This record gives sequence, structure tokens and C-alpha cells, in this order.
Amino acid sequence: MKFNFFKSKLHSEKQSKSENKDIENLEENELFEYDKNVDFYYTNLINSLILFTYNSDELEQMENVLIDPLTELYEEIDYAFLPACFETIFRNNVIEDKYKDELLNFKKLVDEIPNEIWDYEFIGVSEKWTEVKNNAENLLNKLRVETRIFNTNYHKTITNDGEKNFDGKNK
Repeated sequence: MKFNFFKSKLHSEKQSKSENKDIENLEENELFEYDKNVDFYYTNLINSLILFTYNSDELEQMENVLIDPLTELYEEIDYAFLPACFETIFRNNVIEDKYKDELLNFKKLVDEIPNEIWDYEFIGVSEKWTEVKNNAENLLNKLRVETRIFNTNYHKTITNDGEKNFDGKNK
């Protein structure tokens, strides 16, 4: 069993409230800075969904890219739904607004996964994980994402010695 330490629900709720306030108060030039990175935010969101379609073996095979795929699974989606990043995707019409609520509901569904089953042995076995996987598949289909290949364009892995272990860029 891998040990994964996730943020408490209370911490996530407090963090989310403060980030929502921040996005409402962003200046036009700050929004422009977010807009310049919209492709990164979109890729992160789609990668999050893709990771939730993977079974245990597929996730473990991602260790070369993600180091600890199970922890990345949670952190990737957490980052994808930061209000400033998430809203930038919709403000730039990269994803149609009609999918916003479905995506937010997916995030809630993931947040409902009990810490006790955040482990490889439960993925594909637990009813909750199966529900999450099916929801991720449905969302990707609705968003017309045809591939289930994790996009590594924004990923690099560097060893403790400072050597590149992995340098992204999907072919």
C-alpha cells in the first residue's frame, strides 16, 4: 500500500473560498496573464480526466512521468479546478459553458472518494472508483476528446542530481 496524504476537506473548502474571492478581484492585466496559459490549464484538466479513466496497471506505468501517479491523480485534479485556472478555460471558450456544471460535479464526486480507498488495490474494484471512471469517460466523450493518452507536453521529471529523467512532449 502506498501512503498518500491528502488535504482535509475543511482545508480544501477554506482554500477554495479564498481562491474564489481572488478570481472575482483580478484586474484585467492579471486575467490576461492567465489567458496566456489557457492551453496549459486545459491540458491539465483533460489530463486529470484521462488519469481517472486508467486502471491500476495503467496508473503504475505512469511512474516514469508522474513519479507517484496516485498522488498526482489527486493533485492534478485539485490544480485543474483552481477557480482562476478553471474559469480561464471557459472565459476563453476552450470548453463550452454548458459543460461547466458537469465538470464541477465530477470534481465533487472525486472529493467524495474516501481516503481509505485512495490505493491501487481499490481502483477498478471499488464501486466509487468505477463510478468516477465512468463519469470521466462520459465527460471526455462529451468534450470530444478521442484519445486517452496522457499529454506529457508540460511534464518534466528531474532526478535529485538535477538530471532530466523524463522530458515531455507527446509525439
